[in-house]
Amino acid sequence: DIYERIVAKGKSKKLALIAVCNKLLKQAFAIAKSGLIYDDSYRSILVKS
Repeated sequence: DIYERIVAKGKSKKLALIAVCNKLLKQAFAIAKSGLIYDDSYRSILVKS
C-alpha cells in the first residue's frame, strides 16, 4: 500500500521501494529492541483512522 501510494504521487519506483524497505527495517529493529512479540492486529492509538 505504501509503495503504491508513493508511486501514485509521481515519485520514482526506486525511491518508493527504498522508502518501504526503510519502514520495514525500522519496524524490525523496534520489535527486536522491545522484545515484544509482533502483533499484526495492533493499531496505535496515536494514528488516526
